[in-house]
Amino acid sequence: MNDEDKKTAEAGGSLSFQDITAEIGDVQLPLREDRTEADRLDATADLPGGTVIVNEKVSLPTFEETLSTRVLTGSSPKPRPMWLDGVVSVGLGFLFLIPIVLNMGMRRYQPWISFMIMLLALGGGAWSLFGLQVEKEPAGRKWCFGVAVAGLVVAFIAFLMRAPLR
Repeated sequence: MNDEDKKTAEAGGSLSFQDITAEIGDVQLPLREDRTEADRLDATADLPGGTVIVNEKVSLPTFEETLSTRVLTGSSPKPRPMWLDGVVSVGLGFLFLIPIVLNMGMRRYQPWISFMIMLLALGGGAWSLFGLQVEKEPAGRKWCFGVAVAGLVVAFIAFLMRAPLR
């Protein structure tokens, strides 16, 4: 026996099932409404040991519980739309494409920079096409389709610019 068991034994408290049942009292069990009185009596007669008191009233949630559940569910954050991720990826590809098209630099990194731009643009476009399956609103579906087309355009321009100009 350790120190805690000695303290519990000295204090007169016990953790046995009978002591806990005596302290808590009888257990209330709700029943379904479609059962008859005879079914209820038969169901309680077959249970081994102890007294079971059946609570025939079904407790419904209070107005405050319903209201707090509705408020907490409504305040959960909405997921970011997939077309927005596609816009970021295609936009980043477009930003990398500007210096190449305007011949401002990064020409010595060709064709690798164009391959990277094509990967970004086509990846964003493909991600937006996957968003067509998820989006339920017509505006979101239009955005997904538009971003996919923009990704194809940026990738095509990068494909044309992949060879260094001489």
